[in-house]
Amino acid sequence: MSVSKPVPRFVPTLTEVVRPGLPQAPSVAKQIDPVQLAEQVLQIVKPRLEQQLRASLQTVIEQHLRTATPRIRAELQEAIQLAVAQSIAGLNQTKN
Repeated sequence: MSVSKPVPRFVPTLTEVVRPGLPQAPSVAKQIDPVQLAEQVLQIVKPRLEQQLRASLQTVIEQHLRTATPRIRAELQEAIQLAVAQSIAGLNQTKN
């Protein structure tokens, strides 16, 4: 025959679930400051953003240079020919 023990007067009661290894969430929700959050996100993405911006700008600048170089060379050649022609014309007039 088994003898039952008397039940203690104060029995501990489980009031929250505890999972080992996981950090417990704070009991009071923290207010989120949108300005501070935006600054934190910007600080995180800023290096990558600058890298992508530089790469994109370099590509755009190289494309513009490829298309503009022949036009600039032609305009420069025309300007030099005009300047030489005017100089020769000026020399010819001073000889006369």
